Amino acid sequence: MTLRGCAAAALLLPALAARADGALAVGDPAPSFTLPVYDADVAGAAVVSLDSLVGVDSEDPGARAVLLSFFATFCEPCQREIPTLVELDQELRPRGLRVLLVSIDRDEGAAAKIAALVKREGIRFPVLRDRFDFLARRYLGEKAPLPSVFLVGRDGAILEMHRGYGQDGRSFLREASLAALAAAAKPPAAR
Repeated sequence: MTLRGCAAAALLLPALAARADGALAVGDPAPSFTLPVYDADVAGAAVVSLDSLVGVDSEDPGARAVLLSFFATFCEPCQREIPTLVELDQELRPRGLRVLLVSIDRDEGAAAKIAALVKREGIRFPVLRDRFDFLARRYLGEKAPLPSVFLVGRDGAILEMHRGYGQDGRSFLREASLAALAAAAKPPAAR
């Protein structure tokens, strides 16, 4: 190997090591999923698939971006985030934002807690069931910090992500959602 080749390898190794844990990064394809829905009567579906909203097989022509939020009913910061998600869904759904809330609650009483939450907060978007954290582990890793949000673009790539954020999410969730919708509205670059 030449000196130039060694230098190039030295530059690439840290980047490869940073991704060796399987952690997702902005620009990566969002892991696809199909999950059951807690609030099927409200959401209008018994299961939801990410592929039905974004990517080449999208069945929702109005979808431009998906805001995917992982939460649990016992998580106080998650509870504070929900009114913002409801507002974003009401305001930005006509422009193409689709909000999905993924519950990682494991206890048997989760369905009743989530039904009460849906009613109390006026949730009109799907609340998905990830009782055994299969999806959460794919997006968040083993530690699953909450709340965590991912914005997925129309092409199925992760546009933005915040894992276990502590600050008030209202402003960055709104700004990130608007930016994702604006990016989806741009025509593809000429080749």
